[in-house]
Amino acid sequence: MLSPSASGRRNVSGSWRADKEKLYRAEAAALTDIRRTEAEKLQGELLSHLKDLGMEKARFEVRIDPLTEPGQNGMDRVEFMLSANPGESLKPLEKVASGGEMSRIMLAFKAIAANADSIPTLIFDEIDTGISGKAAKSVANKMRSISKNHQVLCISHLAPIAAMADYNYFISKKVENDRTCTSIKLLNEQEVLC
Repeated sequence: MLSPSASGRRNVSGSWRADKEKLYRAEAAALTDIRRTEAEKLQGELLSHLKDLGMEKARFEVRIDPLTEPGQNGMDRVEFMLSANPGESLKPLEKVASGGEMSRIMLAFKAIAANADSIPTLIFDEIDTGISGKAAKSVANKMRSISKNHQVLCISHLAPIAAMADYNYFISKKVENDRTCTSIKLLNEQEVLC
């Protein structure tokens, strides 16, 4: 048999817990609403950038599914879905994007984030992975566009991307005394053309 004071503590504890859960669910519902609103904006912005990057037929969706149990990130499961080619259904981004598609998608995400957060410097390390030709030219143009408002540092092996730079550097590695040394050299105009 419980003492009256123990029974009272249980009721207060249960009431406190119910109040906290009610507050959590209200905050989670507000977060879901914000996610849905922002997801629509993100979808539109990303598709616009992907069109510029030669992925005119791509479809992108932010899928927001309810969870049955509360989690530390609210009551939603958020997943990016992609169809890069006509006739393909939307599938999870990480499962369907090729290297070249992922490079362009990441560039689009970085472009959106840079403008939203006023990021002063963007670093792209081999953003050109898996692309060439027309796709490389579209990536170069997008990076040039981004560079109008942000400093852009890019490591690239592709001429169309390097050609857009204001400054080009040659980075080399060599082994000396069993240690790898990296050197960097600013290229002059003649060296850039070679």
